Amino acid sequence: MNGTDLLPIIVPVALAAVLLVGSYVLSSRVSRWLKARGAPPAAARGATFVISLTGVLLAGAVLFVAFGPLTVTVGLTLSAVVGLAATLALQTTIGNVIAGFILLRDRMLRQGDEIQIGGVRGTVVRFGLVTTWIRAEDGSLALTSNSNLLSGPLVNRSAANRLKGDY
Repeated sequence: MNGTDLLPIIVPVALAAVLLVGSYVLSSRVSRWLKARGAPPAAARGATFVISLTGVLLAGAVLFVAFGPLTVTVGLTLSAVVGLAATLALQTTIGNVIAGFILLRDRMLRQGDEIQIGGVRGTVVRFGLVTTWIRAEDGSLALTSNSNLLSGPLVNRSAANRLKGDY
C-alpha cells in the first residue's frame, strides 16, 4: 500500500478538518468584530453559533459524500465514543448543575441572601445552575461553583425566617 491508495481517505478528512478549523477562526473573528462595533453580546454569540454550526454541517456533508452513510454498528460505536468523551469533558459542569438543582430543591439559597462560605461573606447577587456570584462586604465579587456551596459549610444568615418550621 502506497500513499496514493490513502488519498481517497486523507483528502476528505483533511477538508473536513479545514472546514472545522476555518469556521472556528471565522466565528471568533466575527464575534470580535461585532463586539468592537458595539453589538450586544447575544448577537455575537448568535453569530458564533451560526458560523460554527454551518462549519460542522459542511464538514459532516463532506464526510458523508466521501464515505457514505454509517452502518448501524459504526453509528452506535461512534455515538458511544462521543457520549463518553462528552461525559468525561463535562463531568465537573454536570456536578455543578446537579448541585444547583439540589440547592434549588432544598430552598437553601436565593438571590439576596446573606451567606458565608469558606472565608467569604456577602450577598448572593446571582444564582445560576453552575455558579453563584457573591458580593462581598467590601464590594468585590466572588464566584463560586455550586458544588463548593453544597459541600459546605454554607451559612445562610437570611434563610432562618423563610425556612422557619421546615427544619
